[in-house]
Amino acid sequence: MLLAVVVSAVLALSVPAVQGQVYGWGGCPNVPTAQNFAVDRWLGTWIEIARFPSSVEENVDCGTDTYTRLQDGRIEFKYGGIRDGQAIDHVAPLYAVFNPKDPAKFNVPYFDISFLPEMPYWILEIDHDPETGYFVGYTCMDAWIGNMQILWIFSKEREMDEERLNGILGRLEGYGIDVSELEYVRQDDTCPALP
Repeated sequence: MLLAVVVSAVLALSVPAVQGQVYGWGGCPNVPTAQNFAVDRWLGTWIEIARFPSSVEENVDCGTDTYTRLQDGRIEFKYGGIRDGQAIDHVAPLYAVFNPKDPAKFNVPYFDISFLPEMPYWILEIDHDPETGYFVGYTCMDAWIGNMQILWIFSKEREMDEERLNGILGRLEGYGIDVSELEYVRQDDTCPALP
């Protein structure tokens, strides 16, 4: 029990400074993952539509995530975007471990701090269409008497259809996720062309 309290305290103090998230009471919501997730169709660059507040992503416009499979089998997550008119270059990539038995659930080691638990990164929903697809990425970690959540909505298009977005938000609310915390990312013609 003491170890759980120490880990919770370290996470509560360190994770916000690095990543930022939304806090909730009680355990993590019981959420399903995408049953149709196919990692090879998911790889590539996605456009950030909305996210929970994050110190890393604060005031970032034109946000993107690029997912690449490395030779050792890990998945590299590389974040990009524009802050104050300049491309951000300070965000180090994260490396997730792919689980072939449960493909929509990744484990992301918390830097090289071995005593901290790995962060889960789950794909809750995905449409793999290469031109109009989207996905919802989610992290939740129990932390003592509450939980810490991070959520992103990504798309292959710079603007998401309002009906589609409202459907996603409704399903997330149904899982017990507070979508009122979402920040919407500016994506327009001034954003850099995608690779």
